[in-house]
Amino acid sequence: MVLGMESNKVLIAAGVGAAFIGYCIYFDYKRRSAPDYKQKIRANRRAKAEARAGSSGAGARGQGGLPTNMNDPAAMQAYFLQEVQLGEELMTNGNVEEGAEHIANSILLCGQSQQLLAIFQQTLSPEHFAAVVEKLPTARQRLEQIFGSGVGEGELQQAANTNGDGPPMMAEGLIEDVDDLE
Repeated sequence: MVLGMESNKVLIAAGVGAAFIGYCIYFDYKRRSAPDYKQKIRANRRAKAEARAGSSGAGARGQGGLPTNMNDPAAMQAYFLQEVQLGEELMTNGNVEEGAEHIANSILLCGQSQQLLAIFQQTLSPEHFAAVVEKLPTARQRLEQIFGSGVGEGELQQAANTNGDGPPMMAEGLIEDVDDLE
């Protein structure tokens, strides 16, 4: 009799466990198939990223998420990545002008801005790339007002020398080829 009651309890526990797992699978399916699932995920990720950026970089950022110190590499990298991501999202959503401003900011703040400009020329459509190149001078002026001079030197010259067909033409004197191995 005792052995029979134990097996009944085990069977009941297994049945309840299977029902719970089945409910979890059903609930997850319904959650993922909801029409606004992706929007909710993106909103949650943005909120978490803003909360993380606000708490970790509160001393390094001024208003609007701008880093106040160009000598803080972590803050500048975070701002650079934020500008690239925001620019790409805005362009994808059809807001080309504002997206071009953010991508121009990221190009000017990048340590290897000529290479980044060439990458954007390959990845963006010609219209979007032209909008980015058009925004470079105003973005440079705006960033110079915020951070001081020396932001994005050479990019405007390179952007002016960009032909529409191939990669950007290198302005003379921008890259110094020094072979110090010999």
